[in-house]
Amino acid sequence: MTTRDLPAREIQALEQVGVTAVSRPVAVIATLVFVITISGVALFERSVDSAVCRDFGAQMGASLARFDDEGLFAANRALLVAMDEFERRLEEESFLHRWLLPELQWRLAALSGLGNEKVYIGRSEWLFFRPDVDHVIGPGFLDPRVQLARRRGGEAWQPAPEPDPMPALLEFHHQLESRGIHLIVVPTPVKPTVEAGRLSRRAEKAESALQNPSFAAFIDSLIEAGIEVVDLAPQLFDRQRETGRAQYLRTDTHWTPDAVDYAAGNLAKRVQTALSLTAPGDEPYRRRPIELTGLGDIADMLLLPAGSRWIEAERVEAFMVTRLDGRTWRPQRDAEVLLLGDSFANVFSDPSLGWGTGAGLGEQLSYHLQRPIDKLAVNAGGAFQTRRILQRALAGGEDRLAGKKLVIYQFATRELSQGDWQVLPLTPNR
Repeated sequence: MTTRDLPAREIQALEQVGVTAVSRPVAVIATLVFVITISGVALFERSVDSAVCRDFGAQMGASLARFDDEGLFAANRALLVAMDEFERRLEEESFLHRWLLPELQWRLAALSGLGNEKVYIGRSEWLFFRPDVDHVIGPGFLDPRVQLARRRGGEAWQPAPEPDPMPALLEFHHQLESRGIHLIVVPTPVKPTVEAGRLSRRAEKAESALQNPSFAAFIDSLIEAGIEVVDLAPQLFDRQRETGRAQYLRTDTHWTPDAVDYAAGNLAKRVQTALSLTAPGDEPYRRRPIELTGLGDIADMLLLPAGSRWIEAERVEAFMVTRLDGRTWRPQRDAEVLLLGDSFANVFSDPSLGWGTGAGLGEQLSYHLQRPIDKLAVNAGGAFQTRRILQRALAGGEDRLAGKKLVIYQFATRELSQGDWQVLPLTPNR
């Protein structure tokens, strides 16, 4: 076949692109560089890979052992979990990953304002958690097509999530109501809902808090079902606009101590209006100001080099709640109010979140009510895990609902589009 037989466009391409000629010395050097590079990676990674492979081998053995006891599907599921963990550890413990990625991320962030798969970098070094942004600007979480896609998605070795929050919340309401317990649902707005103007200049002109397209219908459905709802988003948005004070931490997913206190004060008013609670005890709560300094969880997700000063630490003032005798606040099991929550309830209370203790939502609510409360909060999975812990406690003979008049169910609004909303029975073990 000659060039005369080729279509005109291919002849033109050959004439314009031409033929790339590589001399023998260049080819040899390129080949050596390639061989040295891949050999060097293998040499550096050998010690890490060996440890990871040993662990993977042990997990595979355990997975295969489950075949005799639990059958093929259980063994296959366990094997898939082991393979996923193996791949994750290979990536995270890789020498090049730990050495090269932080330096590259630092340059991308500092020079180009680029984040990564978990972080968006906003204006003036404000950081945003990508799942929060995806929730706010994504499709409506009540859309049947969206819910069907979520049921069909996910990992093959994990049970399909239940994406519809309404059945779980309605059943939870009925379960509590049957025991004479009032429910207040507190869908806590994520950072882009209130602080979108710090992510995008166009959002500065927004006249109201930004919410997922299904959020308004969700709130209306809860109210129609007789469930009391405290929607903090409009209040926090207006407060941010009126005062100019940030309601969320610059480098963290969570709200500021000032916003926590404001939310607790509003919740306390609703609690006092909704219930006729017994008079407070003779141990009122006091507060004292404390100063906190830290970098938030989103800053950690950027994986910048140790000692990087591109993002400065934040300083905030919080209020530590103590008893009259000076002891730090603690939840009380026999209290009439139970707070179920996630990391929004734990921040400034759980030291693992990096923002101190004694100044979280439960503490501030106790202070404004001047009464003890019980608290059950986990840092992830507010849509499911808190109810699951409550369920397991009841099934195990520990009735966390005994003596309760009110349950405050707090969860981040991202859970509405990304959480697992399984219906859970709450049956005490009598």
